[in-house]
Amino acid sequence: MGFLSRIFSSDGDEEFDEICVDREVLDAVIYYAKKSYPNEFLSFFDGEIIDKKLYINSLIFIPGETGATGAVVHTEMLPPTMKYWGSVHSHPGPSAQPSGADLKTFSKHGVFHMIVCLPYSYDTFKSYDKYGNPCKYTVGDYSSMFDDDIDDFFDESDVLKEGEVIKPGFFDEDANFDDDPNTAYEEYEKRQKPKNNLKIISNNSLEPIFITNDSSLKIEFDENGNIKKIHKK
Repeated sequence: MGFLSRIFSSDGDEEFDEICVDREVLDAVIYYAKKSYPNEFLSFFDGEIIDKKLYINSLIFIPGETGATGAVVHTEMLPPTMKYWGSVHSHPGPSAQPSGADLKTFSKHGVFHMIVCLPYSYDTFKSYDKYGNPCKYTVGDYSSMFDDDIDDFFDESDVLKEGEVIKPGFFDEDANFDDDPNTAYEEYEKRQKPKNNLKIISNNSLEPIFITNDSSLKIEFDENGNIKKIHKK
């Protein structure tokens, strides 16, 4: 059994020496972390071992409650045959260090765990084993390795017959349900980003002119190369 297998494997019969996380999984975590802000987001990892590599290829969502200081999910609602490899959650602050509650979750729910903190980017992910020790992982585009799995869900009865039309589903754009996006993270980003204003001081004016990203200037020079006139558009 490989070194990582001894650390990560909870059963002993599933060996892997490397952890590979699909890029789309991290993109999804970043998206939901921003949508959940200032509350935490929590999900579980689905994956598969191939050639002694654990590939994390999707997220498992479980009903629960989240807040600014923690998240609770109802793992008892998972089918008993469903396996998950670990968890991922967000911290609505600048630290991705696990708390005492996080370490307890790590020890009970899987073998590989990740935390992402503000400002929610690839650089702010931290990963841990079930004991809370930092561990390494590789990010890549692995989704093509599992595209064949969609055949397991294909049913000929789902194919439209001649003359049939698709009826709106629950998640269709035209469906009649409220869609009130969480704008808290957008407000956070606005506070963090510096204002890109350009300050122009003319040699024939005592008042400076401030230019933002959505405006422009027309500058006239005299025969000596000095600024003659500035027009703000």
